[in-house]
Amino acid sequence: MSGLPIDGRLGSRTKFRCAAVMRPGLRFATAGLLGLFAAAPGQAHTAQEAQALAERGLAYIHDQGRERAFADFSRPDGGFVDGDLYIFCQDASGVVVAHGGNPKLVGRNMAEVRDPDGRLPNVEINQLGLTKGSGWLEFRWPNPATKRIEPKAAYVLKVDDRTVCGSGYYKDTVP
Repeated sequence: MSGLPIDGRLGSRTKFRCAAVMRPGLRFATAGLLGLFAAAPGQAHTAQEAQALAERGLAYIHDQGRERAFADFSRPDGGFVDGDLYIFCQDASGVVVAHGGNPKLVGRNMAEVRDPDGRLPNVEINQLGLTKGSGWLEFRWPNPATKRIEPKAAYVLKVDDRTVCGSGYYKDTVP
């Protein structure tokens, strides 16, 4: 497990409760992630906007270098965060190296974090990006704007042989 709490409590300011779902041999911690995300509510975004942001991010990495790009991706004022539209990047093992939706995830291994359906979205993101180079993946994930778990589609790009980045949009978000 990634060390994330499954009880939904990350501090006294957390205002939700999480029911951890237990299945034989599996612990679902995605709902506990809700307290980790903090973004202002904004407009609903589209697949085209998510793909364009991911592609802009990849170009920025090539232009500015990994260190600066990853730092900028993780800053709300870095030019790559718009409410629930942001860039995320992770290494081949699942360690987050940049996250515009929640910079506190940087340095955490998210490979074992399951969505409410029992899937491992971060593992699937890596498989897609590292084997095919780019593509779309659908899963359920905490929306930082609404604080709810919602269907999400992410466009993923291979940065190099050890890193993928992407951006996604929440499919059920209503403007």
